[in-house]
Amino acid sequence: MRRPLIGVSASLHDFGDYGGVGIQRPLFEAGAMPVMLPQLPEGIDAALELLDAVVLAPGRDIDPVRYGQRPDPLLAPTEPQRDEVELALAPAALERGLPVLGVCRGMQVLNVALGGTLVQDLRLAERWREHPSDPGWGAWKLMEASALNRETIPAHPRHEIAISEPSILASALGTTEVTVNSFHHQALDQLGDGLRPTAVAPDGVVEAIELDGQPVLGVQWELQEERRIDPRFQAVFDWFVRAARDNGR
Repeated sequence: MRRPLIGVSASLHDFGDYGGVGIQRPLFEAGAMPVMLPQLPEGIDAALELLDAVVLAPGRDIDPVRYGQRPDPLLAPTEPQRDEVELALAPAALERGLPVLGVCRGMQVLNVALGGTLVQDLRLAERWREHPSDPGWGAWKLMEASALNRETIPAHPRHEIAISEPSILASALGTTEVTVNSFHHQALDQLGDGLRPTAVAPDGVVEAIELDGQPVLGVQWELQEERRIDPRFQAVFDWFVRAARDNGR
């Protein structure tokens, strides 16, 4: 059986070698063939003609101009070229009915692409100032190294989430309560058109979104790393690859 071809839209900054294996490894293990997508707006249609699904991978902050705000001093570095591509890629993939998985920044891209907004930093919302995070990405860099070298997972910020039913996420994980990593410093504010939250943290931060009637899931945590702690998370990649296979050409 042919492996479904899954396009991964990923950062060209910050991750080093991890950028070529972090998301790709669990996709491959689930039976897919992941391929990196070029950051060429003119190449979107040609890519989508070939792909069975799309992953919007983690990375830098989205330029707030894209959702009608001015940059706050707490904003982290952005990826303007990637913003341009992904904010066109996401709706184009959805219009074609392709399965879409957004991870961390990728969930935020889905939200902004559908007209939603973000809180630029958790510290800007009083109710979220105590939300676990990783300023400066210190714990994340240790996590990257441990993933590349297949070493013991280092200590890092974590929190619980509550998952709604029915949802893709609850069905895949087989539970409605789970603990996840917490490397993000932003959060969804206004939800984009058609999106519904399917997981939230105890403080109300939206941790997962879905688009009813379509194979679309966005998660705020680093899904690819959570599977190394809890093997149930591989089931999310298994679901996604099955959806890609069902969509196969």
